[in-house]
Amino acid sequence: MFEIIKEIKEKKHQEINGEMFIVMEKHFLDAKNGDKYIGLKLKDKSGIIEAKIWKNLYHLHENFKEGDFVKLKAKTNYYKDNWQLIIENIEKIEVDETIKDEFLPKTKKDIEVLTKELFAIINGTQNQAIKKLLLSVFEEDEFFAKFKKAPAAKSMHHAYIGGLMEHTISVAKIAKEIAKFYMPIDTDILVAGALLHDIGKVYEIDASTFNYTNEGKLIGHIVIGYNLVKEKIKNIKLSNEQEVQILHCILAHHGEYEYGSPKIPKTKEALLLHLIDTMDSKMEPLQNIQANETNWSESIKILGRSFFVPKTNKTEELTLF
Repeated sequence: MFEIIKEIKEKKHQEINGEMFIVMEKHFLDAKNGDKYIGLKLKDKSGIIEAKIWKNLYHLHENFKEGDFVKLKAKTNYYKDNWQLIIENIEKIEVDETIKDEFLPKTKKDIEVLTKELFAIINGTQNQAIKKLLLSVFEEDEFFAKFKKAPAAKSMHHAYIGGLMEHTISVAKIAKEIAKFYMPIDTDILVAGALLHDIGKVYEIDASTFNYTNEGKLIGHIVIGYNLVKEKIKNIKLSNEQEVQILHCILAHHGEYEYGSPKIPKTKEALLLHLIDTMDSKMEPLQNIQANETNWSESIKILGRSFFVPKTNKTEELTLF
């Protein structure tokens, strides 16, 4: 249920009539010929699809806004390696919390198992002050309830309920393993940075709509996370050097100024965290890619290109007598 986008990409639908989506983005745009249209990004449990409204723009514009659940009348269209919808009619609908919970995509991993993994990583920290800092963040009930549900992104990677937790643990586990190849390195600083680097996303993205909050739009998860950790550190006996290095990991994890990083990595730990974070965020969208009849996927947004997906033919074994 609620996997119409997946079915569209599998060519099971040519027309949409009454199916439900959530509006992720909505923009008035100009086509190359000068015509105006409304460009949308719609989401359901199975993924995201772009949509366009060419007719009755101003009338239909009044029917809905970003974050609304809507039902559509539309036709499917394949354009520049991606499926899209051409919308004829769109209306806002009201849904209850039960439907919202069922509608939104979720991690396939068990949240309780992920919780145990997270605290095992924290309890494996050797530096007691750093362990205390991490526990002070993740043992706060209100924060952790939000953290468990938060997506790691609106659409780029781990864009599902529990995605932030899954991504955070993945980065921390990879960091612990890779650090062994680049010693000397402060593994506790690196792991702390891995666990804390994205915690601001708890308040950057609304987990019930996957839209950015006002705080997310105006401040962003890097600064939000920095401020959260800075406040917690006030009650922890960290050395000044440890404090600065952990905060630097948070501020530098996007790696480059042009990618919204307030600082570029200037410690081994911060650089390694940035590389691991980038790797995990770019590999996750490739985990379940589907190919068309020519063995190519649709364009992967975070990577800006389609990927070749080999056929998985089994070679029959010949028995010789």
